[in-house]
Amino acid sequence: MKRLPSWLRNPVLRGALYYFGYWGVIGFYVPFLFVHFKEIGLSGTQIGIFATMLPLLMLTSAPYIAGFADRWRARVRILAVCITLTGISILLLGTSNNYLVLAPLMLLMSVVRSPIAGIGDGIVAKMAVQHNVNFGAMRMWGSFGFASIAILSGYIWQQIGYAPMFIVACIGFIPVALIALLLDEEEVPPPQGATWGPLLRDPAMRTILLVAFLMAGSLSMSGTFEGILMASLGGGGLYIGLLLGVTGLSEIPMMRNASRLTTWLGAERTWMLGCGIIAVAHLAYALSWSPVILLAAAILRGAGFGLSFVMMVSIVAKRAPAGLAASSQAAVSAAGWGLAPLIGIPLSGMLFDATGGAKSVFLVCMVMACGAVTTIALGIWRGVFATTA
Repeated sequence: MKRLPSWLRNPVLRGALYYFGYWGVIGFYVPFLFVHFKEIGLSGTQIGIFATMLPLLMLTSAPYIAGFADRWRARVRILAVCITLTGISILLLGTSNNYLVLAPLMLLMSVVRSPIAGIGDGIVAKMAVQHNVNFGAMRMWGSFGFASIAILSGYIWQQIGYAPMFIVACIGFIPVALIALLLDEEEVPPPQGATWGPLLRDPAMRTILLVAFLMAGSLSMSGTFEGILMASLGGGGLYIGLLLGVTGLSEIPMMRNASRLTTWLGAERTWMLGCGIIAVAHLAYALSWSPVILLAAAILRGAGFGLSFVMMVSIVAKRAPAGLAASSQAAVSAAGWGLAPLIGIPLSGMLFDATGGAKSVFLVCMVMACGAVTTIALGIWRGVFATTA
């Protein structure tokens, strides 16, 4: 860090810039990409195939890429390369309306984007541990960047169309890749042998993976159907946009203050509280009778996600075996944002068709979040988190 200007040596600033930049650029295109695909004539089945690509690659290829980054101590460089290639693939997606052309481009985008969350979270969370700073104070800027830019982009793309979206997102990823190069590389070499061995031998890590599956499965299912529920309650496009905005913005206070709650409750109990808030929010979704009530429930859901996500990443960062920061976070991402959506979203779709409404889906989301709370509680009771990684 000696070669950096003094103001850039602050780890909180560098972490905050990375998260604001990355999730801000995601806000340019992710909420609107499938809408664009629908407008250019792709079928629901084709869009559904595209939607499964990223979780599938997060489950399969991302852990191997993260393991490679750990083994070669090249996490920062591989993160920057993946961000750059994601920008290029997004640009290419805007060049065709043909499904047979778009399919390999979506696959490419999914491959290069899939390890970014695990590697990036691993780097920044480890920086927080090493410098004894608040991880949530950095991660909250990602939520702010995504929510604010998504809302602004929604208004702009509605006026001028989606064609410029691909160019803007590609250009936006260039400074994000440069910012990623400013993050700290962990110099500790990883243990020899298979990457998954040191992770799965830790009973706490096995508990964390199960909680990640239940928590993220609950959130991915609800995220799929919350817009549909809002529309069924009489909320139009404005309310659906507000639903996205208030969810993202309500994450920020909980992310910022997670460390204070940790001082009071402890890390695992604070994580359990976050999952409990998600469960209550999903119950409120199921009981909502108006768009305004649903917006209030969305605020609660965002707060629960903000708290539980920060605690999950922080706990994993502290328990990660030396030299396996990226692999540990990628394993959690694979369980939570890879396997859980692949199983949960199709099942929730069948439940929606069978019951004729979205509210039953949110009751299942509540049960899954309660399962996450119970799993953490059992882990605390059994003392698995007290063991040394």
